[in-house]
Amino acid sequence: MRRWGSQLKPGRGTILKRHAETIAAYLFLAPYLFVLVVFSLIVSIYGIGLSFFRIDLGFSGATFVSFRNYAQIFSQLANPRLSDFWTSMGNIIRFTIVVVSAQTALALVLALLLHTIRRGRGAFRTMFYVPAVTSSVATSLIFLWLYNSEGVINFLLSLIGIHGPDWLNNVFWALPALMLLNIWSTAAMFMIYFLAALQDLPKDVLEAAEVDGAGRLQSFWYITLPLLRPTVFLVVALGTIGAFQMFDQAKFMTNGQPLNSTLTPMLEIYNEAFLNGGFGQAAAMSMILFSLIFVVTILQRRLIDPGTRR
Repeated sequence: MRRWGSQLKPGRGTILKRHAETIAAYLFLAPYLFVLVVFSLIVSIYGIGLSFFRIDLGFSGATFVSFRNYAQIFSQLANPRLSDFWTSMGNIIRFTIVVVSAQTALALVLALLLHTIRRGRGAFRTMFYVPAVTSSVATSLIFLWLYNSEGVINFLLSLIGIHGPDWLNNVFWALPALMLLNIWSTAAMFMIYFLAALQDLPKDVLEAAEVDGAGRLQSFWYITLPLLRPTVFLVVALGTIGAFQMFDQAKFMTNGQPLNSTLTPMLEIYNEAFLNGGFGQAAAMSMILFSLIFVVTILQRRLIDPGTRR
């Protein structure tokens, strides 16, 4: 027995090899871990602490004000129209609801189309995926040209007798114009998620439903869609986080105008910190936005994919 047990124990060379592989793995992970710790973890902790201070940059030191920054922000809830931050929160909630719903539906439809295509699937996948890898600045420049009062969109509308508005300078149409841009640029990325999930579905279940006489719509509604719930939750959650953090298009294309109709929380946080010098209050706004995103994501997890509950 002792001889047999001694043969099962790993030798010294095996142990050294395992240690070497572990060290090598951590060396490969070191750059990512460094970026994660320095630019995410430490910065997040610093931001939380900063929200409890008033900072007059360049004139005086930081002054601890406890929850006064938060109290000042929430006191403006009594009249949100006079508060740029709560105006931006109203804008981004409407933006998120429309964009996430539309981009999820469009991504699923595109994935279903690509899943059924037999020839040229790679070419179509590449063509549909181009918006996802295009620079947001380049995309914004293209849409600035399209949305111009004398641009392509208004030209096409004029062919059917419709006089198009000045999209980005119109209070009613500016935010929907940014919604359309984000739907077009993000649906392609989420299409890949759905396509990968569709290719991983158990074929025997789908074939059994077809043998039992289920039509395509019934098979999709009662079998495919329930099996896609984890992917739907992933797409909705990532889309929601991205929508709440929308900044570059609002800054580059409209700068929150006209009349703050396209002002977003991230843009207001930027303005408060770098234009008004209120770093403490900007940090408090960031924490409020983070809390909202966290709560919404938890609710989405409960509603969309109940199987993930513990």
